[in-house]
Amino acid sequence: MNTFFTKFRLPLIILCMLLLVAVLGCGSDDAEVAAVADIGSVEVATTVSTNSKSKSSKGDVVGFRDWVFSPYEIRIWIATDNSPRFQTIQNDRLQQEVRSHVRNWAGATLNVELETPPSTIYADIVQNFADVTMLDIAALYEKRPVDKQAKLRAVQYDDEKNKAIEEAVKEREAESGETLSANITEDAGEDVEQVLLVPNPLPELDKIYAVSLQDRGGVFELQLVEFDTNARVRVLAASRKFRNLAMLSNQIVSCLQEVFSPISRIQYNGMTDGKTASIEMRSAGLVPDVNQGSPILLQKGDVLRPVVRTNDRKTNAPAYNGVIEVIWTYMFVNEITTHQEKSLNATRSNGSVRGEVVSTYTMLRNPLAARRNTSQQKYGLLVRPKSNSSLLKITAIGRDDYTLQGYNVFAKSPKIDIDDESDTPTIRIGQTDWRGGIEIDQDIFAGQGKTKLVVIYVKNGQRVLARLPIVPGYRLVETASLPNDDYRLQFEAFFVGLQNSVLDYTIQRKVYEIRIKHHVEENEEKEARELIVELKKVPGLEELDQILATKEAGLQDNPLIDSTIRPQIDRMFLQTRELIGEFLQGNLLLEMKKLVNGKFGEPDLDATSP
Repeated sequence: MNTFFTKFRLPLIILCMLLLVAVLGCGSDDAEVAAVADIGSVEVATTVSTNSKSKSSKGDVVGFRDWVFSPYEIRIWIATDNSPRFQTIQNDRLQQEVRSHVRNWAGATLNVELETPPSTIYADIVQNFADVTMLDIAALYEKRPVDKQAKLRAVQYDDEKNKAIEEAVKEREAESGETLSANITEDAGEDVEQVLLVPNPLPELDKIYAVSLQDRGGVFELQLVEFDTNARVRVLAASRKFRNLAMLSNQIVSCLQEVFSPISRIQYNGMTDGKTASIEMRSAGLVPDVNQGSPILLQKGDVLRPVVRTNDRKTNAPAYNGVIEVIWTYMFVNEITTHQEKSLNATRSNGSVRGEVVSTYTMLRNPLAARRNTSQQKYGLLVRPKSNSSLLKITAIGRDDYTLQGYNVFAKSPKIDIDDESDTPTIRIGQTDWRGGIEIDQDIFAGQGKTKLVVIYVKNGQRVLARLPIVPGYRLVETASLPNDDYRLQFEAFFVGLQNSVLDYTIQRKVYEIRIKHHVEENEEKEARELIVELKKVPGLEELDQILATKEAGLQDNPLIDSTIRPQIDRMFLQTRELIGEFLQGNLLLEMKKLVNGKFGEPDLDATSP
C-alpha cells in the first residue's frame, strides 16, 4: 500500500490541483455572470407609491459593512456631451487607469468604479452641473421625503371641506326639493407615483463623484463634484481644462484629490460631553502605517464641519428636512489614538479620534448637541480651504441690504493641546469697511502650530456682539447676520453725555448752594439774589425728564431698531432716570429762595425778579 502511494504520489497531487482549479474557476465565472447581471439591471425602473417602504436599509448595511476596516465605496459617474471625440474613450481602460492612480495615492482605502449616470439625470450633469444636488440623486432610488405635519393638516382641512359641501348639498335639496349629488375629489390622501431605479446603491456607497465632460472646440472642460451619501450633502467641486484626451484619467484623479473630503462618525451629546466629541474615522484600519500618511486620515488640528442626519423610522432614508448642515459650528482634532504593531514595525490606527466643538450657539440650540437616538446620525466632513482668505461680511438681522460698518473685529486661535494651560493671544484684525466686510487671512496664526480654525469676535463699542468660528479660505464669503447695534451705540453715546451732564449739573447746584448760604450768612443780599438768578439757569429734574421723554418717543416711532436691541435701550432709560432722581432730587431753587426771603424779606417789585 505504501508502495502504491509512493509510486502514484505525483499524479495524485496533479489531479487534486486540477480539480481545485476547476472548482475555483467555476466560482469565478459565476461571480462574473452575476456581476454582469447586476450591471445590466442598474437602470431597471419601477413605479412605486410614496407609501411603499424602501427595501434597503442604511442600518442593515452598516451592520455588515464595518466602518473602520472596510474601504470607501466610490462611484464616478461620467457624463459627456455628444462630441464625436468622446467616442474614442475606452471605458475599461479608463477605469483601470483611474484605479491605478487612486491605489498609488490612497492604497487599499478607496474602492473606485466608473459608471454611466442614470439616464434621468445624465443631461442635468452635463448641462446643469452647478444645480445638481444630493436630493436629485437620492430621488432616483428613494421616495421623496414627505412633510407629515403638512399632510396631516391637509387631511384635516379636506375633512372639514367635505363636511361643508355635504351640508350645502342638503340645504340646497331642502330648498329646491331636487335630488343633487356631490362629486368630491380626495387629493390629500392620493398616492403620488414616483419612478425609482432598482436596486438602490446609496446605502452601500460612501461617495458619488459626478463628472461633466464637454468639448469646447478642441479644449476639453472637465467638472467634478463630490456627493457624500452618508451625510447626504454636496461637498466640493473642481474643474480642469486640457487638450489631450489621453490625459482624462489624470485629470479625473487630480480633481478627486482636490475635493476628496474624508468623513467620520461623531458621538456627541452637548449636555453630558461638554465640548469634547468622539470621532470615528472611516476606513482608518486599512492604513498600513499612520506615520506614512494617508488622504483618508485626520491630522491633529484638522477641522470638521458637522452634518446631522435624521432618518425616517420606516424607510431609514432621510426624513423631511432631515439633513442639517450645522452652521457656525466646527470641530477640530486635538487627540488621535494609535498603537504600535511590533510584528509589522508600523503604527496603526483604530479610527478613534477626539475633538473639541466650537460653536456660536449655545448647546441648547445646537442640533449637534442633541442626545443620541437610533434614528439620528452625526457625521463630520473634513474642511479643506481652497483659497488663502475669506471675506467676512456682517449685515443686520432682517435687512440683508444694511451692512454694519466700522465694527471692530478680533481673532483668537483655539488650543490644540489639551494640557496646554497657556492662553492664546487675541489679535485685532481691523474694522469692517463700507460693505460691512473684512478679509480674514489664513496665516493669521502662522508658525504657531495652531489649527486652521479661527474664532472671530465682533465688537461695537465695548459690547461683544458675536463669536464666530470660521476657517479662512473654505468659503470665499462668510455672511453673518447680527443685531443692528448702531442705534444702541447712538443711544449709549446720548446717555453717556446726559449722565456726564447730570454730574456737571449736580456740581454746579452744590456750588451755588454753598455760595448762596455764604452770602446769606454775610448779609450780602444783592450777591445772594444774583446767584439765585444764575441757579435758575441750571437744568433740574423736570428739564432732564422732558429731554428723556422726547428721546424715548423717537425710540418708539423707529421701526428699524432691532427687537433684541430695544430692551437694552429701555434699560438705559431706566438707569438714567434713576441716576437723575438720585442726584437731582428736591427743588433746590425753591429752597434757596425761601432761605434768602426768610433772611432779607420779599424782594421789591421794582427790583429784578429772580
